[in-house]
Amino acid sequence: MTTVLIEDYALLRVAIQHVLERVRNAEDILAISPAHLLNMPGSINRPVELLVVGCSGAAEADIGLLSQAMALFMPRLVLALYSVLDQNVMAACARAGVAGYLPKASSPDALAAAVSLVLAGGECYPQPAPRTLAASQAPLQELRELTQRQEEILQLLVQGKTMREIGQHVGISVATVKSHARTLYWKLNARNQAEAAYIAVQMGLVRGGPPVAPGAKGDDPL
Repeated sequence: MTTVLIEDYALLRVAIQHVLERVRNAEDILAISPAHLLNMPGSINRPVELLVVGCSGAAEADIGLLSQAMALFMPRLVLALYSVLDQNVMAACARAGVAGYLPKASSPDALAAAVSLVLAGGECYPQPAPRTLAASQAPLQELRELTQRQEEILQLLVQGKTMREIGQHVGISVATVKSHARTLYWKLNARNQAEAAYIAVQMGLVRGGPPVAPGAKGDDPL
């Protein structure tokens, strides 16, 4: 199924397209500018699974672009990217059933995780209010309480590895991987792997380097 990206700035459009190609088939991505919508046919040949719209920062124009694009492509899912957070645009997105409202300044990992989350049936919107320092430090404190094996599994979950692949990588059973994953979901307040990956990336819990090599020990206790 097709993914449609609408972004006015050519360089940014290419950059976002490259991120989308990490989680979607490159041949199934149609990247266009808002001006090209005027020359689009009434419909395209393939159904659109995901529509990604880059907002300009002008609320009225952004809401109009979203409405026009959604009416033309009739996508199953929609993700809006903003340069300036606008409460009116965010409210319009929520009313229209848009699954996510994400800053264009998001890191490639965060954007890829958000796309995966949306495709998995989740939603990603800005926090309704700034979190306090104590609240923002709480998840990091929780992470420090994880075992080394659980931290390793978190990194592999973010990479999109399956439970079987993780078990093979670290040398433990699939059942034990699932047990560790359930603990991680609880710590991150996530419902599934895609949501856990998105939260972990947004919170800065993902290491930049490669995952830790599997150790000689067997299954670790929770």
